[in-house]
Amino acid sequence: DISKGLDELRKAYGTLGYINETNIPNTEVDEANKTITLKIDVDEGKQFFVRRIEFTGNTTTRDKVIRRELALEEGQVYNSRLWDLSLLRLNQLNYFEALKPEQDSEVHQNVADNTVDIDLKVKEKGKNSIGLNGGVSGLAGAFVGLNYQTNNFLGLGENLSLGASFGNYQKDYNFGFTEPYVLDKPIQAGFTAYYRSFRYDQLAQASVNPLAVTPGQQPINTAAFFQSLQNFAQNSKGFTLSGTYAQPRSFHRFSLTYSYDSSDITAFTSASQLLFQDLAFRDVSGTAALHGIVTSKLVPSFSSSTIDNPMRPHKGRSYFIGMDIAGVGGNVAEIRPIGEFKQFFPMKGLRMNARGNQTLGIRFQGSFITGYAGKTASPIDRFFLGGDTDLRGFDVRSVSPTAVIDSQVTVPLMNPDGSVVPLDPNNPRNPCGAAAGKICPYNITVPIPQLVYPGGDTSLVANVEYRIPIAGPVTIAAFVDTGMDMAVLQSQVRLADEQVAALDQTQFGCPVLNANFTGCQNTQSRAFGHYLSIVPHTNYQVRMSTGLELQLTLPMINAPFRLYYAYNPLRVNTTLPQSMLITRSMFPDNSAGEFTYLNTVAQYDAAYRLLEPRKTFRLSVATTF
Repeated sequence: DISKGLDELRKAYGTLGYINETNIPNTEVDEANKTITLKIDVDEGKQFFVRRIEFTGNTTTRDKVIRRELALEEGQVYNSRLWDLSLLRLNQLNYFEALKPEQDSEVHQNVADNTVDIDLKVKEKGKNSIGLNGGVSGLAGAFVGLNYQTNNFLGLGENLSLGASFGNYQKDYNFGFTEPYVLDKPIQAGFTAYYRSFRYDQLAQASVNPLAVTPGQQPINTAAFFQSLQNFAQNSKGFTLSGTYAQPRSFHRFSLTYSYDSSDITAFTSASQLLFQDLAFRDVSGTAALHGIVTSKLVPSFSSSTIDNPMRPHKGRSYFIGMDIAGVGGNVAEIRPIGEFKQFFPMKGLRMNARGNQTLGIRFQGSFITGYAGKTASPIDRFFLGGDTDLRGFDVRSVSPTAVIDSQVTVPLMNPDGSVVPLDPNNPRNPCGAAAGKICPYNITVPIPQLVYPGGDTSLVANVEYRIPIAGPVTIAAFVDTGMDMAVLQSQVRLADEQVAALDQTQFGCPVLNANFTGCQNTQSRAFGHYLSIVPHTNYQVRMSTGLELQLTLPMINAPFRLYYAYNPLRVNTTLPQSMLITRSMFPDNSAGEFTYLNTVAQYDAAYRLLEPRKTFRLSVATTF
């Protein structure tokens, strides 16, 4: 409307130092042509320059720490927009209580010499915090943490942090220091050292959600059910070194980070063991591939943020573009670009939002990963969605393409009454030894399809959230989360040649029992593929989650307590047919062979239903965006 346009005109003149500009609108109506002409008489007034900027209330923070964040400097033409941006930059430091231009700054005009003096009043927050916190996280489970942090060390702006947290599934110890202005230049430098222990148990994660259906949907008493779940532990230690250049009078930052991480994996199920042992992400395969996974990488990035509050954002936007380049040393070679955009809109002018404190937030995030130099990307670094940081209605790390990896299992030949068919215990050629009376069965090796969750090489996530403050630190939010986790490149699910060769050389089946009861005859081999087989309807599958969330933000914890209910209108619901790898011809042509064949198929190659949860109800301590 006209009044809003006139306000924008005054702001435009204010950016040029004409802080006393006045405008008078005049309208002329042309009845004959049905038109209205708007004329504006503008009185610019004098142009003002900044003479002095002074601060009060900063008993600890040095003046230079405040002054170096200002986009407006003494001697310049007064620019109201640059002053507002200066206060936003100060708010992002989180050293002071939230600064507002109309309340915390005073502009005094010196009309005689066309200058202004600016007084800024700040109220410092406690720079040191020692916190004991705890709660529930989708990734760490129930946890308790102790942390010490100073975000304004000695009043010079340095950040020193020391923390430890202990959860059901995760332990984390870290120490870090950041210098925001090296030699008073807009260059930030810092380091972090850490040790982390992480346990992922797919069945335990699903049990956190009381409304979820047990994953797998196969009878839980089958060996195949347990062995198809992801269950592994990862121990990591490492450090990061970072440097950031902040472009003067802007929110743009250019960063370069170097990180070194050494990890060991302990696999508790066949699915996890095969995934880490068989994928060609190392120069070694087998059990050696689970230990000494060293990732040495450089991470160049560009970011820009005008978001007003890191904990309870109300307005502003941010961009982040970066790329992990691993292979500068270490034994992992991969490239991972990532981009993220966030924006928060103050929802003013709505009848239901008289105070103008409601917020609409959106986030878009995309990432891709690929190995190079003949290697695939590490299974540790491939993408898994699900949980309170991206798709709230799904279990943590559960959104992944599902794949089949060829494996093998050895089963005893059994009679229909459940007794084993024994080899001759007294025959010297008995491979189990010649101990008299020892029961040693015929062991039959058969190929089986092993389900695994390899993660994607391409990840896309979109989040929309409408936040309504209720009272104090309590907010209610409606949300919609959407995402895809895809395995696009077949080359990135390639198996190590050694593992495929070992399978190719394996002799399967026991069609004929040796006449002297010492073993099997007429065993057979087969050729296996070099790539994981992705299960249809689990790869290019959009997931969606929508619901309501209650948020409680406490000053002592750097993330809100959240209680949310989510409904998943888009999810995976498909049935895997039998693979037919196990054939009747692999077993003897007798009653024991028939019984063992049927029992083996029921255990290891039955039809398998994949069904993700329809609803989720969860308590969490984290932020989605």
